[in-house]
Amino acid sequence: MNHALRVENLSVCYAGHYAVEDASLSIEAGQLVGIIGPNGAGKSTLLKALLELIPSDHGRVEIGGRPLPQARRTVAYVPQRSEIDWQFPIDVLDTVVLGTYPNLGWFNKPGRHERQRALECLRRVGLQDLAQRQIGELSGGQQQRVFLARALAQHADLYLLDEPFVGIDALSERTIIGILKALRDAGKTVLVVHHDLSKAAEYFDRVILINQRILGYGAAAEVCTPAALARAYLGDLPCTAQPGVAC
Repeated sequence: MNHALRVENLSVCYAGHYAVEDASLSIEAGQLVGIIGPNGAGKSTLLKALLELIPSDHGRVEIGGRPLPQARRTVAYVPQRSEIDWQFPIDVLDTVVLGTYPNLGWFNKPGRHERQRALECLRRVGLQDLAQRQIGELSGGQQQRVFLARALAQHADLYLLDEPFVGIDALSERTIIGILKALRDAGKTVLVVHHDLSKAAEYFDRVILINQRILGYGAAAEVCTPAALARAYLGDLPCTAQPGVAC
């Protein structure tokens, strides 16, 4: 079986307390996977540990059968909007061009081909007319689409997105989930940290339920049972705890 991501006994500890403990899973290529769980459950920590953006205490991560240093160019990451300096003096097009750097090699600079690729990615997210705008001038949904376009410009095999639907408009959410599903259909693998359980079954092929430990991995209907959700949320279930049922 072609595994896009394999994790074995990954743990991350802060000040003597586990944020993620002994996480193990294998994700097949061509899956759109949601990572769900309560606030503070380790969802974002897991994503960052996979990329070695934060140190792990122990564990092993393989991407496409290779360790991260050998596979880094095949992975694209979209951080939370709150982690980005929106006042940085860069326009939309140049932000997306940054996504081409991993494939340029040492000492090479992006040229006409890379700028054309960036423009095509902006067209894909519906923002080609805003190419010359400073990123801080955009709405939250537009900013999120710009960083998705940057990820698309990388031509990655594995995409990791941290809370891409937080604080955005309905049009941006529809655009983003449509693109993520298209990536899945093209054989790419996508992991998304997500908080709205009511859309888990609609958006994702599979979900990872986590609260420090991985409590389940599979189809949303199989993983998000009342008993499993009560265990993950310690009985304090959000009103969107029923997949496919809105509050």
